[in-house]
Amino acid sequence: MRAVDYEVAVLGLGGVGAAAFHALGTRGISVLGIDQFEPVHDRGSSHGQSRIFRIAYFEHPDYVPMGVYSRSRWTELDRRSDKRVFIPTGGAWIGPRDGRHVGESLHSARQHGLAHELLEPGEAMRRWPALRIPEDHVCFHETAAGIVCPEHAIEVLLGEGVASGGRLLTGERIERVEPEEDCILVRTERSSHRVGSVVMALGPWMKRFLPDLDVELEPQRQLLGWTRPGRPDLVEEGRLPVWLFADHDESIQYGFPRCPGLPGPEGVKVARHCRAERCDPDTMRREVDDADERMVLDGLASRVPAAFGPVTSLKTCLYTMSEDGHFIIDRHPQDHRVVLAAGFSGHGFKFLPALGTALAELALDGGTSMPVGFLGLDRLLHRQG
Repeated sequence: MRAVDYEVAVLGLGGVGAAAFHALGTRGISVLGIDQFEPVHDRGSSHGQSRIFRIAYFEHPDYVPMGVYSRSRWTELDRRSDKRVFIPTGGAWIGPRDGRHVGESLHSARQHGLAHELLEPGEAMRRWPALRIPEDHVCFHETAAGIVCPEHAIEVLLGEGVASGGRLLTGERIERVEPEEDCILVRTERSSHRVGSVVMALGPWMKRFLPDLDVELEPQRQLLGWTRPGRPDLVEEGRLPVWLFADHDESIQYGFPRCPGLPGPEGVKVARHCRAERCDPDTMRREVDDADERMVLDGLASRVPAAFGPVTSLKTCLYTMSEDGHFIIDRHPQDHRVVLAAGFSGHGFKFLPALGTALAELALDGGTSMPVGFLGLDRLLHRQG
């Protein structure tokens, strides 16, 4: 058997790939990380200054243990870094009492014994004067919620992975992944590498490398906006938590307090989490227009009037949607040396520490201590059959 160049290669160094690279490198594993762009970039999904961190998960209570694990790791990473990685702010999730976002958050919190409050509109607005909450809505307050900065997080994850012995190969497009009997051959446009296993975390480019796997992965064009707030004193860190308002069960408008020390545009960030325009990641329309601005701002003046104001910056971002909106974390059914990380559907970044651990363990051991069984491929392959 010929020797391999690396025990593991991580393909794609956005948030998920960076977390896997970090988990492998800090274990002393010989790991190669490859990305077609130079980290940290704005061509994929892992950029835009801030991501909401929350644990009382309305998507599914099975995510909660990964959230608990990840929060402690984010806190440790922030403590080791000279940049802001994790900012505890608390979170206010606002919607109808019997709606999905409040109701399922409450269900997850009760099931897992998470600290939380259910606040009537008047009490929530007294605490956070920036908010305006309809009388028929309620506020779920999650005290453990906060903000993760994607740019800073990726920088620290990759930096610590390299410091532990990992190697980065960036600005080099991956062309083929070729399983052989005694290794997997990863070919880029300029080099080739023999590895024992691979972690594929290619975001919206993932499907191109899995032509025979009949699982839908849909890239979507999303928008991130920043405003010049009308009342900046009410939207500063410490005076406003991260917040979301339910448009309806499948869409939310969300935003952040203005925090010093974060990269990117000035102002208050606001966006929507919803299904959007299908696209190709290489040809996606990155120019923005008046319709994009209206979509981002719609409802802000009545919900968080202190944050409403002229749009100072508007950027595009990518989601890669799975069929059911849940992640895919599994080994390839035809070759268990290939570990798949895909379909994060706009809500994966907060879980990077847990996901990185799971992917490293799957690549090295074939199984993982992380509770990711509900994110396996079987649920999607069975549905097709």
